[in-house]
Amino acid sequence: METIALIADMFRHMAWADGMVFTSVIGKSVAEGDASVLVKLRHLHMVQKVFLDVFNGVPFDPRATDELDLHSLCGFARNTHAGSMGYLDSLSPVTLEEVLELPWSKTATEKLGFEVADHSLADALVQVPAHSSYHRGQVCARLRELGIDPPMTDYIAWIWRHKPEPSWPE
Repeated sequence: METIALIADMFRHMAWADGMVFTSVIGKSVAEGDASVLVKLRHLHMVQKVFLDVFNGVPFDPRATDELDLHSLCGFARNTHAGSMGYLDSLSPVTLEEVLELPWSKTATEKLGFEVADHSLADALVQVPAHSSYHRGQVCARLRELGIDPPMTDYIAWIWRHKPEPSWPE
C-alpha cells in the first residue's frame, strides 16, 4: 500500500471512530452533561481543524471549539473530516516529503527544553489521527466511568468491518 493511501485510510478510520464516539455520547444525558467529555472532544476536534488549516495555509483559530455545544461540535467535526479528505486528495508523494513548519514549533521548543526537529508533511499527517486516537481513548475511558459501554474504535476493528464510512448522530 502506498503512503498516501495509508494516510487516507488513517483519516477515514479517524472519521469513523469519531462518529462512533459521538453516537455513544449524544442522547445519553449523563455523557452529554459531563464536562470532561465535552472538554476532551472540543480539544480533539480543535486540533484536527487547526492542522487542516495549517495544511491548507489558512489562518487558524485555536479557540474555534471553545463555545460549541455537543451537537454543534459534532457538525464541526463532520465538516473538518470532509475538508481533510478533500485535502488528502490533493497530495502527491513529493508533497509528503516537504518540510512543514508548524506555527507552534517554537513554543514546543521552549516548553520541552530542546530544539524540535524538522518534520515532513507526512509526519504531521500521521500526528493528527494519532493525537485523535489518544484523546478518543480518554473519552471512552470516561464513558466507561459514567456507566456507558464505549464503542470499539480500534483501527483493526474498522478493517474487520470492511472500512465502513462514518455514521454520525443526527
